[in-house]
Amino acid sequence: MKQKPLFIAFSTQKGGAGKSSFTALASSLLHYAHGYNVAVIDCDYPQCSIYKMRKREIRQLENNLYYQAKAVTLLEAIDKQTYPIVCARPEEGIFKANEFFASESMEYDVIFFDLPGTINNEGEWCPPS
Repeated sequence: MKQKPLFIAFSTQKGGAGKSSFTALASSLLHYAHGYNVAVIDCDYPQCSIYKMRKREIRQLENNLYYQAKAVTLLEAIDKQTYPIVCARPEEGIFKANEFFASESMEYDVIFFDLPGTINNEGEWCPPS
């Protein structure tokens, strides 16, 4: 039987308080340093800053052989891949999380939800590309 993951969200009504930074740090600590299987559902609409940060990291790795070598060395040493990040609107967060887990063979220990700092944000949703 699959273990049910722990869902964790850091929340405050104030934008710019560090929720995304804290989510990324907590996710990385548990995943890379402590060996937990972690995933992040980035619901910080419309920024999706954790998701976009990962995209920037991938572009940098694609263009820099030094960082590629460092990443390979690190991931081989800890025998883990990077944790997945799923971008979703806040109201779709749980649905997107369940949809993601249904398609995954890995069992996750902790799921972090990065929530927006305000419910009054208007704008375009961050696309998954």
